[in-house]
Amino acid sequence: MLHFIAALLSLTPVSISDQVLSFGIWAYLLIFAVIMFTSTIIGGPIPDNMFLILVGAAAVDNGMSMEGLLVVAVLGGFAGYEINYWSGRRFGLTICRGACPVVLHDKNVRKALDMMDRFGTVSMILSRFMPVLNLPSFIAGVNRMNYHRYVVFNLVSSVAWCGTFLVLGYYIGNIAIISDYLDILTDVFLVIMAVAIVIVLVTFVRDYIRRDATRSPE
Repeated sequence: MLHFIAALLSLTPVSISDQVLSFGIWAYLLIFAVIMFTSTIIGGPIPDNMFLILVGAAAVDNGMSMEGLLVVAVLGGFAGYEINYWSGRRFGLTICRGACPVVLHDKNVRKALDMMDRFGTVSMILSRFMPVLNLPSFIAGVNRMNYHRYVVFNLVSSVAWCGTFLVLGYYIGNIAIISDYLDILTDVFLVIMAVAIVIVLVTFVRDYIRRDATRSPE
């Protein structure tokens, strides 16, 4: 299967990941944007853990700074959870559920509440590794958790999460048997990631339009 995919991707002289990572500062900004979006409640279904691993692995052969990657990834993860918190605090569960009914389904909200009841504020960190659609950070906003306390846990969770998966990806990228297929795997995942982002955005826009149509007077 890998050989078949390699034959298809070999139609281009440079892999997709190599082209993206060659954009310099724009590559860092793109990684920041992707991590920020996938850290929001809307982007929760997108596999951001695997994205971080592959970014760390792909950086091995592209001369990107691991320190720079860690900084932009942490900032992206931090910003995404800030969006969740302030969305919940400013608009509440009812309004946000109208805009994101699939994400804020009762079952998903119950899972987030159960996690928070069981682990307390630590669920902010655990949700990065075992995401419940990134909802604990949103629920923290709905419950008006003390912001100074929240921001500390947000930063700690983002550093722990990004650091763990980027370093894991870096060491995986140095394994010879894996590095042989790394470009192929990364390219396939980037395509899957792009499709997933489009599907999530289309679903969000569709639900938002339906909500407005339902509220419009006949």
